[in-house]
Amino acid sequence: MARLFGRRRELAALTAAMEAAGRGRGSLLVVTGGIGTGRTALLRALPPLARRRGLRVLSASGAVLERELPLGVVDQLLEPLLPGAALEPPHDARFFAELLASVAGFSAREPLLLLVDDLQWADADSLRWFGRLARRLASLGILLVVAVRDGDPDAEQPRIHALSDSASQVLRLEPLLAADTAALVAERLDRLADPALATACHEACAGNPMLLTAVLAELVEAGGVFADPVEAVAGLRLPAVRERLLVALAAQPAPVGALAKALAVLGEDADPELAGRLAGLDGTGCSEAVGVLCRLGLLSRGRTLNFVHRYVRETVEESMAPAEQEDSRRRAAVLLHEAGYPVERAAAQLLATTWCQDGWAAEVLRSAAVAAVRRAAPAEAARYLRRVLLDGAATGPERAALLLDLAAIERTFDPAAAMRHVVQALLLLPSAEQRALAVRWLPPALLGGCPPPSVELVAKAAEELAGAPAPADGDREPALRIEARLRHVTVAGPGLLAGSVERLRALGPTPPLETAAERELVTVLLHGATVAQRLTAAEVAPLANRILCYEPASPAHVYTTLPLLTDTLIAADSIETLGPWLEAAGEAARRERAPVPQALIGLELTQLLLAQGLFARARAQAREVLELGAARWAPIQSMAAVVRAAIETTDGELTERLLEAYGESIDHGHSPSMLQLVRASGAAARGDLPTALEYVLDWGRSVERADWRNPAVVPWRTWAAGLWLRMGQGTRAHELVDEELARALAWGAPGPIGRAQRVKGELTEGEGGIELLRASLATLEGAVNGMERARTGVLLGRRLRAQGQPEAEAHLRRGREQALAGGAPRLADLAARELRELAESLGPATLTRAERRVAALAAQGVSNKEIAGRLEVSTRAVEKHLTQAYRKLDVAGRAELAGVAHLLPSDAGPPA
Repeated sequence: MARLFGRRRELAALTAAMEAAGRGRGSLLVVTGGIGTGRTALLRALPPLARRRGLRVLSASGAVLERELPLGVVDQLLEPLLPGAALEPPHDARFFAELLASVAGFSAREPLLLLVDDLQWADADSLRWFGRLARRLASLGILLVVAVRDGDPDAEQPRIHALSDSASQVLRLEPLLAADTAALVAERLDRLADPALATACHEACAGNPMLLTAVLAELVEAGGVFADPVEAVAGLRLPAVRERLLVALAAQPAPVGALAKALAVLGEDADPELAGRLAGLDGTGCSEAVGVLCRLGLLSRGRTLNFVHRYVRETVEESMAPAEQEDSRRRAAVLLHEAGYPVERAAAQLLATTWCQDGWAAEVLRSAAVAAVRRAAPAEAARYLRRVLLDGAATGPERAALLLDLAAIERTFDPAAAMRHVVQALLLLPSAEQRALAVRWLPPALLGGCPPPSVELVAKAAEELAGAPAPADGDREPALRIEARLRHVTVAGPGLLAGSVERLRALGPTPPLETAAERELVTVLLHGATVAQRLTAAEVAPLANRILCYEPASPAHVYTTLPLLTDTLIAADSIETLGPWLEAAGEAARRERAPVPQALIGLELTQLLLAQGLFARARAQAREVLELGAARWAPIQSMAAVVRAAIETTDGELTERLLEAYGESIDHGHSPSMLQLVRASGAAARGDLPTALEYVLDWGRSVERADWRNPAVVPWRTWAAGLWLRMGQGTRAHELVDEELARALAWGAPGPIGRAQRVKGELTEGEGGIELLRASLATLEGAVNGMERARTGVLLGRRLRAQGQPEAEAHLRRGREQALAGGAPRLADLAARELRELAESLGPATLTRAERRVAALAAQGVSNKEIAGRLEVSTRAVEKHLTQAYRKLDVAGRAELAGVAHLLPSDAGPPA
């Protein structure tokens, strides 16, 4: 028989009563509890205990369908004592007395334990006889134990109450404690209980043994091992208890059932007063119904009301007819709204109905959407508005307004849906001005990935606006916004980049930036002039920084053309204020829990970190962008920062993830496809350098056709030259690098100039190449990109080392430090190898005599104190000599010093 958990107190009381009955002092004990609290299990545990104490056990049980059988329960109970006895009516006083005398006679010869389960369903004659027996028990060797289900209507019979009042003890079964639940979980799963699983089971079942047993049976069936115990328990279905719950609830009076249904509709933490109103009960009726459900063990009482298990609520809800559920939820929504509850509580009820076409319901759902946005739950807000649209009551401009409201929410987590809904709204709006205003909800960075018909629709809206009469109030915002977006999406179209400077100059020497639309347009024009290199870095940087000063650091900037400022400022090597600005915007996006702004700002931060030469952080940021799901909705053109990260840091994992996401994609926009560069990166990672070079050259040709001239934005010539060098064909790269350098000098930012000088120096042999590398290093001292300095420094150090020049060590050492700081371990390892080879080639000749002696003893394992004693110097002097020796030999400490011990003198005696 299964062990009984959590009933030590009850078993102790029953055991004591058995022992008393064995001595001739009988008693009545009543066991009570709600449904599933373990009354039957407790009674079944008693016979072995009774037999060990010399008691004979007789048992019986009441049943709903047998309540009309006169003396039916007594007949069950006494049949082993009185086999074949006729307990037929009339059951008068004399009959009861004779039957009682017979039982008393048996108990005089052998003590009895009489067990009666579900006494509330016993017939009237049996209850009368048990009442007579209870009054005689004190002088008999009989222990009568009866179990009564709390909360059952039949448990309220006067005779049941009379028996309980005459009992020596009433044992009310409480929910199991957490420790008892854990012990039961361990036994059923046949191993030490996982604390998280035990806690999940206890909280889900509120200590109810019936529910806990059903949960454990399902867990055993599922194997008993779960990655997330809480989720595993919460998702269980419990068919084994459904019928028992339905039967128990069906037996209740109508008010109890009505309240249970009201609570099922209202869900968790229901207010008692509101539940009563929904159930149609006054205060007294509600309180009585709550009491019944609590006694049944189905409800936990507190300031709010909750079923003890999700499955209880689901069972009650499933017992309701669809029409009944529909009506209850609509009434619940009205009651919640009228009572001043948060509007989302009422909206949740409306979402569960099949019809919300009246104006009141639509208004509630729209208000709920606003509330959800305020608490940073955009997905919930979108659900409310989608429901309003689904019911189809709104048409024409009203429906367009709803679509735009929905798009404004969806763009934070589902840009593709937002774009579709904006396009749908454009088709419904009656005027050119309204359509132009609607375009502001289209994120420009994503518009280039839309199918051509969508872009054409935006272009048509622009044409209509251009042909419309000028607005009376002089509001130019719609026209400027739509122009900015069209220039953004068609930035590589014929002549558009070249026209950016002319359009910018038409705005005057100091373009107006007071309105958001003006700043958007100037940003696009400035970016176009930067990409086409029609202005210099010195001309671009002040205006770009001026725009940034006007804009608050907000996640909303990603829905405008302002992210182009990041490219422009990085190209101009002017990022002093950009970094803090982006960090503040990113932090705000995280607080708002908006994945799309987080990802788009992450792309800007990736570009910024690459520009600073912080490769490790750039890789981490690029991976975070992918983890946020950007590859599901962003076109490859918008992922340029991740593509650059994969190329610049030679990160094969980033390349593979990009190829997996975009390998079969189709580019709708005019911009040169970044997919070519992704494929080039993949080919280079595989060692297929000719294929990688072909992809880069092909992309370069498309870039030139698009008039993307600025090497600070698209340094494809540098990438191609690097591939030619690796293939041993450096001479073919000279022409490209010369052109790159000429353009970089014309642009004027130190970063691109220094990079081009380094590549040209790498291609140039002899002293000329070294002079170019020195020039590159000097130029890059004024650049923000520490990795470019590291690359030049290491390359210059290698060239100088090959010539045997002593300054090689300083360049290699500094380059190594910068590479480590930026997260480029391969470059750092290359510099370290050069330094080691340099140290080995020079050997101890670079050390002073004292440094050689100290290093030799340290390499042999002699402590600093012992070295000081042998050489008759202070320990501080020893430490100083060792530090100098470590630096000159390029070793990290004593452990690495042992590796160069062969270069040091074996005899390190005291100095002469």
